[in-house]
Amino acid sequence: MKKILLGCLLALGWGGCTKGGSVALIPPSNRQPAPEITANYINLPEPALSQLAGKVVLLDFWATWCGPCRMEIPTLVKLYNTYHSKGLEVVGLSVETNDNQSKEYFDKFIASFQINYPIGLANMTTLRSYGISPIPTTFFIDKSGKVALSFVGVHPEEDFTGAVEKLLGE
Repeated sequence: MKKILLGCLLALGWGGCTKGGSVALIPPSNRQPAPEITANYINLPEPALSQLAGKVVLLDFWATWCGPCRMEIPTLVKLYNTYHSKGLEVVGLSVETNDNQSKEYFDKFIASFQINYPIGLANMTTLRSYGISPIPTTFFIDKSGKVALSFVGVHPEEDFTGAVEKLLGE
């Protein structure tokens, strides 16, 4: 599974964006199931992927110390506000599981960025399952629970919006 997801990252994450904010999704027949998420959630109850069936999921791997990750948070908050009622779920998973930061540290960070979607600390199994190395890394999971697109690094808001709108329209 890791090789499949890593292949998606290489094929689509680094080259999946085209001019004008248009994104090309993986064709539905070529999509692979997204691995289950295991994390310690900080601000909201745990949203297991199995509980999100029928919804589009934007799964973002990030860290509080990551500048590019911080740059994308306002876009994720905006997407959640705009599309949550239409079937989008946003889940942020920090890679800081071994950094020994206190819950209060994360509570302050979440409040300062006005994060309104679930934030968790991803465990090593989840990080390995998704092949996470560079961050930010974002996965777009379709309504059937399959990976439809992934981004590595910072992407413009219109790329996120384009992917979400395409997936909600499927």
